[in-house]
Amino acid sequence: MTRIDLDIERLVLRGVPAELAEGIGSLVAERLSELATADRRGDEPPRWAAASRRVRPVTDREGLAAQVARDTWATARDRIREGVSR
Repeated sequence: MTRIDLDIERLVLRGVPAELAEGIGSLVAERLSELATADRRGDEPPRWAAASRRVRPVTDREGLAAQVARDTWATARDRIREGVSR
């Protein structure tokens, strides 16, 4: 298993209101850790990780952190799988 450490205090979220983005890095890191743990154990992802069936605006920090973590995890997972298949 490979450990990847992230420093996301410098995360830039364009178009996101400052009150939602302020200090979001630690929440995103927590959510990414939850996804990685579930994946490593072979468990189902947490409920919050399920993509919404409807596109709706994010109105709270928890929702924003979940969305950023979900998108980041999906992108990283896809890139890792592409690298393994080469």
